[in-house]
Parts: sequence; structure tokens; C-alpha cells
Amino acid sequence: MPSRVPRADEAVVPEDKLARYALDPDHPRGRHKARVFSAALEIERADWRYLRDQLIDSLADAPTLGTRVTPFGVLYETLVLIDGLNGTTAPVAAISMVHNDHPPRLVSTWVDIP
Repeated sequence: MPSRVPRADEAVVPEDKLARYALDPDHPRGRHKARVFSAALEIERADWRYLRDQLIDSLADAPTLGTRVTPFGVLYETLVLIDGLNGTTAPVAAISMVHNDHPPRLVSTWVDIP
């Protein structure tokens, strides 16, 4: 198992994955993630660039917690520390997929509160 996400410095974090899913309080499945991002870190949908930048900056140094091979590529699970707009820092899970020779792409994220 690799200790880091390959080519993490080239990671792609799609706007849709954050603004229209993980931070969207109206999304049927993402609304629960959005509620926790808001409550724990005061990060809202309009702050998606702020979250994206922190995810990208943190990913290169984040050790992988696990990998899984899927028909679509290899999934890498990492846990990064994100600074909230409220001054709190919380662990955030970031799941990235690497497919063929493409850079990693964020496929899921959530605040990892025990």
C-alpha cells in the first residue's frame, strides 16, 4: 500500500463535488455532510474554494489510510486536518480516485467526527 496518494500535487477537486454535493444543504445525500461541515467548521457552500484549496494543500502530505481497487480506478483514503472559518481544526476524510495515468480526483469528503 502506498504511503501517499500518487501525484497528489496534481490533485483535482471538482467544484460539483463540493458546492453541489458535500456542502449543499439541499442535496438529498450530501445535505448530511453539509450540515456537519457547517456545524463543525462553519464552512458553507459559498466557501467551496476555501475547502478545495485546503484539501489540495493537505493531500500531498497525508498518509493513506487504505486503498481499494475498483473497476473505475484505485481509491485512496486519507485523513487531513482542515482549518474551519470558525477557528476550529477538524479531521476531514478525503477519498481520491486514480484512474490510469490521470491525476487523483476527489470523489468524496466528509468531516470525520468520532
